[in-house]
Amino acid sequence: MSSRGKVRILRVAIKAFAHATEDVNKVKDAVKNILPNDIKNLINNLNITKVKGHYGNEISILDLTLSKRDSYSLFKNVLCNLEETERNILLASLSSRSDRKHSHLYLRLSKQDAYLGRLKLLDGSDVIKLIITFSGIKDIDDLKLFLEDIVRQCK
Repeated sequence: MSSRGKVRILRVAIKAFAHATEDVNKVKDAVKNILPNDIKNLINNLNITKVKGHYGNEISILDLTLSKRDSYSLFKNVLCNLEETERNILLASLSSRSDRKHSHLYLRLSKQDAYLGRLKLLDGSDVIKLIITFSGIKDIDDLKLFLEDIVRQCK
């Protein structure tokens, strides 16, 4: 984990929307594609809630929350499968992607790319949202060091 040994990932919340014009199963596949092989079976725990949009259109909300060990596996998978440029963008923009206490990191992954088996950051609306919850983060530098430690473990 972190060289400081005190930073931990407590959980990851994953959320995606499937609008009426989208195939819910394809969005589910996109979410499944961000999961590492060792926890792909957790897609069976995905919650799907149907709601009505502003104009009465049906929207399905897909969400999944992962526990500590599974959260670390997912987060490492995401970091390791982002292209180097994407990781550099993430590291450079940590302060705008985390809360004031740096206990949450907010990532948005392209839903279309995830469906095709690629992980790519996207600041738009057609995304898979990840909220990573940490403990032991004192400042943005702790968070950056933790992410850099994980990246060093990639292939």
